[in-house]
Amino acid sequence: MGEIKGLSFLNANNLEGMLPPEISLLGHSLQFLIFNRQLELTGSIPTEIGHLTKLTDLTLSATGLSGTLPTELGLLGVLDYLVIAHNQMVFGTIPTELGNLSNLACFQLVKSYLTGSFPKEFFKLTQLEVLNVDDCPGLNTSAVLPGVVESMHQLKQLVLSSRTFGEVMPVPSQIGLLRNISNLGLTNWKINGTLPPELWSLTALNFLSLDGNSITGTLQQSMFSLTFLSNLDLGTNQMEGTLPPDLFSKLTKLRYFQINNNPFSGSIPTEAGLLSSLKKLEMHNTNLSGTIPAEVLALDNLTSLVVANTSLSGSIPEQLCGKMYQQELKCFGGQCYQVKSDNPIFQGTSLCGCDCVPCQ
Repeated sequence: MGEIKGLSFLNANNLEGMLPPEISLLGHSLQFLIFNRQLELTGSIPTEIGHLTKLTDLTLSATGLSGTLPTELGLLGVLDYLVIAHNQMVFGTIPTELGNLSNLACFQLVKSYLTGSFPKEFFKLTQLEVLNVDDCPGLNTSAVLPGVVESMHQLKQLVLSSRTFGEVMPVPSQIGLLRNISNLGLTNWKINGTLPPELWSLTALNFLSLDGNSITGTLQQSMFSLTFLSNLDLGTNQMEGTLPPDLFSKLTKLRYFQINNNPFSGSIPTEAGLLSSLKKLEMHNTNLSGTIPAEVLALDNLTSLVVANTSLSGSIPEQLCGKMYQQELKCFGGQCYQVKSDNPIFQGTSLCGCDCVPCQ
């Protein structure tokens, strides 16, 4: 067993017992240790894990383990990938020793019940490329975004969501230093104010999600430089103004576009019909008016159109409804219609040649 290089337990429902201290005997060979989902392990993470000095990948997800994160994690000098997720019985603080993991490229902390705050030593991990902090209700994460933009300039993916502590804050202008970033999510992160122009200089962005904040302002011309953007979610903020035609004529790679729950006004430009890859369009709970351009309704890849609680009018072609029948919920104008996913024949109130069932 001394030459084992990896142990991986994925969805191993029947795996139970403790993670034995003897795992340290594999220290000269073990390179990855993955516990992922539906495990029933007991006991704590043994301090002997620090002897696994060849370890490059450590995933502890839904393990059933309890106790604190051992400081010995900081001894894993070649560790490249660290995931700690869905461990309801793991408590305590983030060890400052994690700042010693100078080789770390990916850190994910998801559905964690740790407390305290991120230690300042954590932001010495200047080689980090992926940082995901999601749903950590007991953890004060207010310092994460300022710390990231100050020192973690190699990041390619930054996903922060559900911040519970601290005051609202604007997106810092130093966000423009993250020149390699392609995936940026700040969902329910208590962001306010207008978006800094430096954000639109991140031309490698493919995914941008800022939903669930208090962002104000309008859609600026400078954002149209993000020509690689495929997912743009600005939903549930306080943004206003009209939809500039250049938004659609420049960002032609958009597949998902969401501006719902914002007081945007005016009409939908016909240029939106240039988004040949568009699959999902959500504009509900806005002040948009006029008709939905025929060019949009003719988009071949469009499978989700949500425009309820607006002043939009007009009709949806029957062929578009037919294409969308597998979607559970479709909305149009001030009405919401439900499509029976197990029946391609729409029933109930007719909507422009399509039969749909009004939601109750």
